[in-house]
Amino acid sequence: MKASFLSLLAVVVLMISGCAGTTPIKNLALPPVSTIEGNITQLGESGFTLADNSGSIQVRAKLLDNKELDLSIGEKVKVYGNLQGGQEKIFDGYVIKKSSGEQIIVSNPTPHFGFIIQSSFE
Repeated sequence: MKASFLSLLAVVVLMISGCAGTTPIKNLALPPVSTIEGNITQLGESGFTLADNSGSIQVRAKLLDNKELDLSIGEKVKVYGNLQGGQEKIFDGYVIKKSSGEQIIVSNPTPHFGFIIQSSFE
């Protein structure tokens, strides 16, 4: 019962948060759960910069055990994650979907979100 309730709740949240579509980077706002899409313009130790036709944002996506992300500059990806509040706009990536369909699970959503969503997204 508990697992099915969480699955149903996850589906409802995905529908409400618009995860079926993507949010332009310039329109990201709190509450933060969103899916963004764009091209990687810069790679770093703790993530990458993602740009679409509306702007760019730093995506924090550090894998456990200091594994490197299998991403490249210019690659188009979708990222499901959480916008962090504060002066610097940083997007915490939970799941990265490559154009090949491969998904990279970075981490679980932050605890204040309340539950874990790691299922595939469109």
